[in-house]
Amino acid sequence: MLKRARPLVEFPDISPVRYYSRVAKYMIKTLEERRLAAIVQKDSDVRLVRSVRYKSGIRRPIIITKESQIPAMAKKGVIDIMFSVTKLREELPDVYVVDIKADKHVWIHEKNWYIFDLVAQIVCNFLKFLEIENYIICFDGMNGYKIITLLDVGEAKSYVKDRQQFMKILSKSIEFLKDVAVRVAKHYKHIYEGLDLFSHMLISGNTTLKIGLCRAPFSLHWSTKLAALPLPVPVREFSVMQALPSRVIEKVENYGVVIEQKWKYNKVETFMKIMEACMRGDYVEYVYKAKSYIMSHISLES
Repeated sequence: MLKRARPLVEFPDISPVRYYSRVAKYMIKTLEERRLAAIVQKDSDVRLVRSVRYKSGIRRPIIITKESQIPAMAKKGVIDIMFSVTKLREELPDVYVVDIKADKHVWIHEKNWYIFDLVAQIVCNFLKFLEIENYIICFDGMNGYKIITLLDVGEAKSYVKDRQQFMKILSKSIEFLKDVAVRVAKHYKHIYEGLDLFSHMLISGNTTLKIGLCRAPFSLHWSTKLAALPLPVPVREFSVMQALPSRVIEKVENYGVVIEQKWKYNKVETFMKIMEACMRGDYVEYVYKAKSYIMSHISLES
C-alpha cells in the first residue's frame, strides 16, 4: 500500500475543500461506521494515514459520523479517502468489490469504451445471476472500474463458521466469475479485435480479498485528481473528462442518485448456495448456467 509517492497531477482543477463540500452529503453514506484511511498531500508529496493523534498522544482510527467532517479533512490536506470493507464491530467484510483494470493496450484501442462496457456488463450480469441486484459501477479515478456491492453478512453467518471460510467463498466467486468472463467474451471478439483481451485486462477481487480498503465513491484519486465516480449511465457513455472535479460538482445530483438508489444491502442466500454447490463439485454446471444467463442479458447498443 502507498507510503510516500509523487502524484501524476499535482493539484485538482478546483479546491479540494470546495469539491468535498459539494459531494459530502453523498459520500457520508459510504463512510459511516467504518474505519477510514486517507491520503494526505502537502505540496507534491503524499502519504497514507490510517489513524490520528490526539493532544493526549493517543492514536485512534479515523472514524467520521457527519458530512461536515469530510471537507474538514480536506482542509487538513486530505485528498483521497478510502473506507474499510468491514464495518465496525463486524468480523465479515460486507463490501464485495470486483475490480476491472486494464493496461495501455486497452485504453488506446479504438473501441476502448465498448471493451470496458462489455466486461462491466459481464460482471454486473454475473452478480444478477447470483441475485445481487444492488451494485454501483464506479470509475476508479485512474485505469479501470470497480463494481461495488453490499452483502448482508448477518444472513451470510448462517452459512459460514468464520471469516476464513467466508473469504474462501468470496475468492472462489471471483475465480468463478473470471472463468465465465473468458467464455462469454470470446463471443464478442469483434469488439476487441487485435487484442488478447485478458492479457491486457484484469478482473480481480483484490480490493476486498487483499487490500481491505476501497476508494470511496466521489473520492479524488491521489495521483490523477480525478473522481472515483459512480456512473448513472453505461460505461460506453462515460468519458474520463466527466471525472474532473469541476465537472462532477456541476452534475453532482445526477451521480449522487446512484448512491441513494444502489447503496443497499443484498440478500446472499442464492449467492451462498451457488458457491457452496460449486465448491461441492457442480462448478462446471454453474459456469455454463452463468454464461447462458449473462449472454441473454448483454446489450451492445450504442
